[in-house]
Amino acid sequence: MVVVAIIAIISVIAYPAYRSYVEDTYFGRMQADVKVCALTMDRLYTNNFSYDELDKHCTLWSPADGPQANAKYNLTVPTATASAYTIRAEPVSGPCNGRCYGLDSKGIETVE
Repeated sequence: MVVVAIIAIISVIAYPAYRSYVEDTYFGRMQADVKVCALTMDRLYTNNFSYDELDKHCTLWSPADGPQANAKYNLTVPTATASAYTIRAEPVSGPCNGRCYGLDSKGIETVE
């Protein structure tokens, strides 16, 4: 019984730390996916002098290498003109709580 109690106490302490680690990992991956999308758009702007049709060139979920059904973040493009864009990432479920991220064509990052 003592061993079970010790394992239970360790589990209560370790689980929140593990969940925080997982959330931090997904947040970092989402930032990388947004930056890859931004680099793709900058490359297209170099060729076409336009940021139009961002959604045709970027995966609009993260992690981008997985199916959309497994997405932890949705990427949106609230601003996309011929000369500027903004990419915003929000958690699929739940509020932002410091986990929403934005990047614009000037390289300005925002975290909310």
